[in-house]
Amino acid sequence: MAKQGLTLEQKQKQRLALEQQRLLGTILEKSDAEMEEFIDNKVNEIQALEKTSDDKDDDNGYENEGAQDKSANRDERRENRNDDPISENSGDDDTVAWYRFFANNRSTDDEYYAPTAVSEKTLQEFLNDQLGELELDETQQIIAQAIVGNIEDDGYLRRSTSEIADDVTFNDGYMVDAQQVEEVLNIVQSLDPPGIAARDLRECILLQLRRKPQSEDVDIAITMVEKYFDDMAGMRFDALSRRMNTDKERLEQVFKHQIRRGLNPYPGNAFGSRSYITQQVTPDFDVELDEETGRITVTLRNNIPTLQISESYAIMNERYKKNADSLSVKEAKEKKTIQDAYQRASLFIEVLKQRQETLFNTMNAIVKCQREFFLSGDERDLKPLGQQQIADMIGKDVSVVSRAISNKYVQTRWGVKSLKSFFSEDINGGSRHEVVDDLRRLINAEDKAHPLSDDALCEKLKEMGHKLERRTVAKYRVMLKIPSSSERRKMAR
Repeated sequence: MAKQGLTLEQKQKQRLALEQQRLLGTILEKSDAEMEEFIDNKVNEIQALEKTSDDKDDDNGYENEGAQDKSANRDERRENRNDDPISENSGDDDTVAWYRFFANNRSTDDEYYAPTAVSEKTLQEFLNDQLGELELDETQQIIAQAIVGNIEDDGYLRRSTSEIADDVTFNDGYMVDAQQVEEVLNIVQSLDPPGIAARDLRECILLQLRRKPQSEDVDIAITMVEKYFDDMAGMRFDALSRRMNTDKERLEQVFKHQIRRGLNPYPGNAFGSRSYITQQVTPDFDVELDEETGRITVTLRNNIPTLQISESYAIMNERYKKNADSLSVKEAKEKKTIQDAYQRASLFIEVLKQRQETLFNTMNAIVKCQREFFLSGDERDLKPLGQQQIADMIGKDVSVVSRAISNKYVQTRWGVKSLKSFFSEDINGGSRHEVVDDLRRLINAEDKAHPLSDDALCEKLKEMGHKLERRTVAKYRVMLKIPSSSERRKMAR
């Protein structure tokens, strides 16, 4: 009889483990919006499960028997976790990553992070709103709107002032010249985000450096970019040291902290594209950078309601456990119903907790692997990364990672990014992001009257160290929504 009871208990545990694994897989891939509806359905389905009222004091409620059940679902906050096997803890301010974790539920004294929607405004709308607050005359307003209308989605202005002057003259009927456009361009470049309407990377960096609080390091960085940009871009610090009569190590530190980490090479990327209607999403994470220390903080947002086991079910379950030997037939049936609901509620609360821990650990591992990107915002710093690598780091199956990054987004200082965007295959020691970025740069710099064919792009990419087939280059070009060379030639006419 004892053996039979033990076998039944083992089967029950196995069933619960399988149910827990299945449920975790289901909710991992859901977005927060989907989770809200899913949780509402579960609360209606499982009578022992309820949402905690926001106005309820977290220290009141269960005592004695019930207190233990409530505490199982209380918020957990982990700050500066020394026991986290993923976080870096070398003691060097440049390499230490600090992480902050908020569990799936929140208490009344927690800071609440309001949802952030991507592309509530396009970059152009954001700039026009700022222009509306300036005292510009009618001609300046027309020129400013023409400039804003020509700013591309990454924040750059790639049409010349003379071309824009011609547009305003012929399309709007205002006789203006390139000098007038240049004067208004200076106004547009003073708007947020810093670096906007730059005509090339050098100007973009200078615009942002000149907005920084004045210091000796900032002055060195401005000189480096303004006078010796090619040497700086090529990180030829020996040559820079000789030209600027400054210590090489000092220049390397200035480059690292004032330029590479402190600036955004694509100031328009945080806004929605005009070429398609972007989906509004709520970021699941915030990644913040302390520029002075280089420390990175990862926060998992609190977008899931607090759940707990109903007080009445907790008390009844405890009572039936204590009086298990003296129950009537009716009470025995009721006990089974109560225990089943209690067990299902406990399981769901535990799985929610596991979901949040898995999401946090996944984002934590991504930040560690892609640390350079979170410091610089430059997609060229994204390393080749596979889901199996993250799975090994967090001790989960790769299918868990696949679900964890599905429909998940992170708010960074460089804009909102999909977690899937941090993964790419290894291409000859580089990442797909680097190849795509080089491809974009080649096309942006080409002679518009004689655009580069896919074969020519393939050869130039090979010269840059990317050994690709022509069809791969064509695939990446299409992915960037860039027309073929023949179509680009027609557009240039």
